[in-house]
This record gives sequence, structure tokens and C-alpha cells, in this order.
Amino acid sequence: MIRITRAIAIALLAAPGLAGATTWELDSSHTAAQFSVTHMMVSTVRGQFGKTTGTIELDDKDVTKSSVQATIDATTISTRDDKRDAHLKSADFFDVAKYPSLTFK
Repeated sequence: MIRITRAIAIALLAAPGLAGATTWELDSSHTAAQFSVTHMMVSTVRGQFGKTTGTIELDDKDVTKSSVQATIDATTISTRDDKRDAHLKSADFFDVAKYPSLTFK
């Protein structure tokens, strides 16, 4: 039993090195896109976006070939103030009608 466990552990440790690149998908239920901004140098406004997706591709042999891509659903912005959220969604800020998502690469 110990030999089988060791063999499995060695295989799992060796597998990423053999693969060259590993891709992970962001788990939306455990990923958060949050922000804070100072408002009129008096208070701090905190907010978040409700949905973020993306991938991380790690090249084990050459980390400079690795990449990250994240997409945030801008329509889900929340600062816990409906009026402010509507203003942030307007053309004055994110213009979510025209640009419903934010993508970072």
C-alpha cells in the first residue's frame, strides 16, 4: 500500500514537469473583484463586481510564456448604493450598455 501511494505521489509531482504548461480556470464562486476609492478625500467607498471568470496558464519550463486572463461582468457592480451603482454603470464611468465586461490579459 505504501509503495502504491509513493508511486502515485511521484507521478503527480512529475506530471506538471512533463506537461510544460498547466491551465487553471478561475473558480467564480471563490473569486472576487473588489475595489476601494477615496471619495472627496473624506470617505472610502468600497465595492465589488459579482461575477469574474478567467484562466491562468503557467508554463513550467519558461514562466515568461505564462499568461493570465480575467473577465469581469461590469453590469454586476455593487457599492451597496443603488443610485451610485446606476451612475457607475452609466456612460460617465463604465458605460455597461456599450461595454458590459472588463477583460484583463
